[in-house]
Amino acid sequence: MESSKLKVIFLVGLDCASTRQSIEAVCRLPGVEPLGVIVSDERLSLSGRLKRLFRRTRERGWSYAVHRVLEAIASTTTILVNETAVSQAEVSGVLRQAFPDRCFSIADIGRKYGIKIEAAENLNSPDAVRVLKESGADLGIALGIRGLVANVATIPVQGWITVQEGVASEGGGVALGFWELYDGASSVEVSVRLTKSDAGRGDVIARSSVTIQEWETPDSLLEKLNDEASHVLVSAVTLIRDGKAAPLQRDMEEHKPRREPTREEVMLLQKRLPHWIRNSAVSTIVRNLYVLFVYYSGIYFVVRKCHRLSGSRAAIILYHRVNDYAKDVLTVDCKTFAAQLLAISQRYSVSSTAELVDQLRAGRPLRPTTVAIHFDDCYQDILMNGAPIMKACGVPACAFINSGFVDTNRTFAHDAESPYSFPMLRSSDVQTWVDMGFEVGAHTINHVDLGTCPVEKAGPEIIQCGVGLEKLIGKPVDLFAIPFGKPHHIRAETLEIIQSSSYVANFSAHGGYIDSRTDLFDIPRGGAHYESSPVYCLLQIEGLTLSRLAGKVRGGWRRPARVATEV
Repeated sequence: MESSKLKVIFLVGLDCASTRQSIEAVCRLPGVEPLGVIVSDERLSLSGRLKRLFRRTRERGWSYAVHRVLEAIASTTTILVNETAVSQAEVSGVLRQAFPDRCFSIADIGRKYGIKIEAAENLNSPDAVRVLKESGADLGIALGIRGLVANVATIPVQGWITVQEGVASEGGGVALGFWELYDGASSVEVSVRLTKSDAGRGDVIARSSVTIQEWETPDSLLEKLNDEASHVLVSAVTLIRDGKAAPLQRDMEEHKPRREPTREEVMLLQKRLPHWIRNSAVSTIVRNLYVLFVYYSGIYFVVRKCHRLSGSRAAIILYHRVNDYAKDVLTVDCKTFAAQLLAISQRYSVSSTAELVDQLRAGRPLRPTTVAIHFDDCYQDILMNGAPIMKACGVPACAFINSGFVDTNRTFAHDAESPYSFPMLRSSDVQTWVDMGFEVGAHTINHVDLGTCPVEKAGPEIIQCGVGLEKLIGKPVDLFAIPFGKPHHIRAETLEIIQSSSYVANFSAHGGYIDSRTDLFDIPRGGAHYESSPVYCLLQIEGLTLSRLAGKVRGGWRRPARVATEV
């Protein structure tokens, strides 16, 4: 006779990606029956936040209050910017179409696994207690909850389990793992505690750790901690299901919650980690207000109309990676990418690169303003994450691939200081990319700098890359993109090699726009990443971003001030 399943119920404080990841990991376990999810938003009320602000201001001075107010304004204006130009409902629709098996909300989890989703005002509410008692759950799993109150802690027969990731801050406000980085620790502990009453913190029944790498940041460490937390949670639930859960020996140091770090401590850590890039609240506010003003004042629409009347014009948006964990200038997350493509495709004619080049070669005018999408390098996530989103939006794209990285575990030099490893495309991935209707271009074999590479080495790098890709996909590869793509990476000798080979066009990456006078072997592109809101991309296409205008003031009509995204 088959043993009964372990019945579990989830109590969560916030609907976020890490919470959904943990819930799904448990729901997929054999021998476990998820009964429901109680979503309890325990964030402080406005009055509670004001009381805490006044208390911290008395403790730390008025600079603390000013900083918090600026952060609140920056956060609010960022939300406004992200909701401009495209609706969140449209973005959600694209993501669900692109990834039908993924859950983008706890409600999606409820539909996918057939479990009830209940909302509770707080953990002490009669509704929460009633749902818990009526559920008949053997085990409760608390996610994103700071503590269990007496009237709910004793309801599940086998108790509650909670996940602790590193040293917590009593006041919150910073990423988990902050204190470990601040103290120079080599790893961060992730543990699961089983509590069978409202007394004490319970016993640790499963634990693991995340190693802190050289180029770690609080942001990257948080992503890794959240991922490891779901694995440790599964281990703990499996032990309870099998009747093997037992308190672990305290072979690791017990950490009590630390106070919330001061602004000075955060700034000190940032100095220690120069690769941890955080935009100031003031710069964020200025940028957001500028974007909102240009869009809602009508300036954007007037300039777009003028460009349409002026004749032939195109712009190419360059990307590198599409994933939800690396927060850097070469990466765009799935949600932002979907929003960017929606905003662009709703306002502009989106073209394949081959069609764009054919029109330029034939001297035919381009429809103003035509937009093309490019990817450089050889990252596998452009197929896994980028391609489904582009298919859902009906947007074509071209990937410029380094043939020497296909089917390897190599790392690009520009990724050497990243705390992540990024899988490369495999041969089957490249073929799948082509089968989906996307294009392929060459990007040298080994991503060499053609600005300094000896000519005798540059020739094979340029020519053999295209030859290798042609053999791989069984189609001609006649498009080329200069690695790095800035002016000093382009020189006459290598351009002559490109022109004399089978390539019909070459693309740079120092920004600018395409018109009837554009050189076929110096077609400009501009980069986008996770911080580029949809409306920012629209302004970028029309040349209205602050960096673009600053470049014009300095006389660089074709070169923007910031080209950090172009590798």
